[in-house]
Amino acid sequence: MTTGSREHFDQLAERYGELRASPDFGDPVTAAVVEVAGLQSSHVLDVGCGPGTVLGQLARGFDVIAVGVDVSRRMIEVARREVPEASFHVAAAEDLPFADATFDAAIMRMVVHHLDRPRAFPELRRILRPSGRVAITTSDPEGFESFWMKPFFPSYVRIEQARFPGGDVLRAELEDAGFEDARVHHLGIERRFSRDEAMKKLRGRAYSTFTLMADAEYESGVDEAERRLPPEVVYDLRLLNVVATRP
Repeated sequence: MTTGSREHFDQLAERYGELRASPDFGDPVTAAVVEVAGLQSSHVLDVGCGPGTVLGQLARGFDVIAVGVDVSRRMIEVARREVPEASFHVAAAEDLPFADATFDAAIMRMVVHHLDRPRAFPELRRILRPSGRVAITTSDPEGFESFWMKPFFPSYVRIEQARFPGGDVLRAELEDAGFEDARVHHLGIERRFSRDEAMKKLRGRAYSTFTLMADAEYESGVDEAERRLPPEVVYDLRLLNVVATRP
């Protein structure tokens, strides 16, 4: 993760749950990952756990023994406060502070594009037990053209497609790191939120995309969204769940 990205998440930590994360224990993204990766009642490491929202859902709704790591010290402070039933560590995906073969499964949600994957994926393999699973949830690059922010920021699609790997890329990288049976699952979910919520996300710079965008474009896009957003924002969120197994 770049220094700029780390600073972005440090600054966002206290508001991340409000701006980005879903606290709903019925979150369909979490439920889909539990199903495709077999997480029920497992010992699970969340890499890039942020404020611990997903781990809270897993611990409270799926009987998971939950552990999280994040490079943002501020995110970990929030996570420890919000999800006391899990344990948390400040650490990078490329250098995990755990013994070999510790976990049944590892998950990453909306974090893989920030990582040095040739270093991070072998670390995931190391800390997983034999037959352990890794489950990566990430944006489908083919969905950026229809994302709700796209009309307001001319560089948005270019920025996102340059940094988010597709399913075939992730499958090949996982196999290069020693994983087997890598599978790509497509997930589409309708998202709805109010115009006020949308403007709160934009003004709060809720997306790390804005760290890679010129200030003038960001400010112009926020002004344009203020003028053009409808009372309710409705769009299809297109995600990939990529699951692989440690032999």
